[in-house]
Amino acid sequence: MAVEDDGGATRRAGWLVALLVGLALMSTGAAARDAGWRHYEQRYMTDEGRVVDTGNGGVSHTEGQGWGMLMAVHFDDRPRFEKLYQWTREHLRRPVDGLYAWRYQPDADPRIVDPNNATDGDLLIAWALQRAGKRWKVRRYLADSLALREAIRRHLLLEYGGYLVLLPAREGFVHDGYVNLNPSYWVMPALNEFARLEPNGPWRRLMYDGARLMHEARFGEHRLVPDWLRLNKDGSLALPEAWPPRFGFEAVRVPLYFYWMGLGDAGALDGIRRYWLRPRPPAWVDLVSGESADFSLSRGGLAVRALLLGNGDRIPLSPGQDDDYYSASLLMLSRMAWRPHS
Repeated sequence: MAVEDDGGATRRAGWLVALLVGLALMSTGAAARDAGWRHYEQRYMTDEGRVVDTGNGGVSHTEGQGWGMLMAVHFDDRPRFEKLYQWTREHLRRPVDGLYAWRYQPDADPRIVDPNNATDGDLLIAWALQRAGKRWKVRRYLADSLALREAIRRHLLLEYGGYLVLLPAREGFVHDGYVNLNPSYWVMPALNEFARLEPNGPWRRLMYDGARLMHEARFGEHRLVPDWLRLNKDGSLALPEAWPPRFGFEAVRVPLYFYWMGLGDAGALDGIRRYWLRPRPPAWVDLVSGESADFSLSRGGLAVRALLLGNGDRIPLSPGQDDDYYSASLLMLSRMAWRPHS
């Protein structure tokens, strides 16, 4: 009997090992099967976990790291996520305040040329950590997300001009009588998830005031949200002098994040929706002169356009060979926003 019991135990142990191996394979199955994720991972990520901005001299930044981490969670690729987060934490985290230095330049000395943070990158990393912790049941990720959210709340939120605003970075955007803001830094689906987790926190109001700002901050003949925005102390809005007065490469993310949160029909997007009805809309338009780019939206920009116009099923499954990092990222994120639970 003892021998039979031992054999049964051995067989049961063998089945358990087989089951665990099968589950491990399943956990990376979605990543292995998805051609778009496989292409993105191979082309825009290094083996050690650095996302490479191929259109900007091969630098890396918190935007790319955060987006990459979000994609890894979405496609259930935990090994890749862990590499991305480890590299991000090791190379970009600022011990003094828990935020992340925004830009890494591999051929510079030191590689962190500008230690300032970029708030959208911090939000993306915090959101990716929260989603990873929930999906894979890793308490450390949940704790790290909470700590980063607290750092964002402490250092990057400001009551100004009748709004609760999100400063683009800790340094350099608050001036005498006005602040400069970037509407695309309001990562609406992240703020929405944070608001559900912390109902007494600042996130719901931040989300509401951001939507209110963008409804009011529509400029030019086509009533478009600008890449950069000046909020004066009295609550009035203007186009800042420090950047070209455009709806372009920055603000293209506004409809992506609004749609992802379920606000694709928001009034703030009405002008963008009308402007994008033309077959090949330009990559940017000057909100003062009306001048526009002599080239059209990238494939990634067209993917965001497809979302906004209700044509998400037309978004390509994979970036093209000529897509740079930013275009490829917008395309992959638009896929995720169109099918957030697939």
